[in-house]
Amino acid sequence: MQEEPRCSGPKMSWPGSIYIRSARGPHNGWFRRALAAGAGRIRAGGVTQGVTFELADPSVRKAGDAAYHAKYDRYGTGQVGAVSGPDVLETTVRVLPS
Repeated sequence: MQEEPRCSGPKMSWPGSIYIRSARGPHNGWFRRALAAGAGRIRAGGVTQGVTFELADPSVRKAGDAAYHAKYDRYGTGQVGAVSGPDVLETTVRVLPS
């Protein structure tokens, strides 16, 4: 049985994997730059880590959408609408350590 994703803002995580999604679709500047470069850095908790970016498998995209709705629908359509739906599904990116 596949574990369910956990969501925090535009970030989803499974054990051992982190996915991020571009709010409001593929025209967001950071998303275009991340895919063009293929690599970047993430800083969290005082630690900076080099990472690579790859588009997520379509099955992960759908599971992520369901997880966003399960967690955020209670806050109304604005928050979950920015990171779910057909216009942003293709912006789900897997983040891997480099």
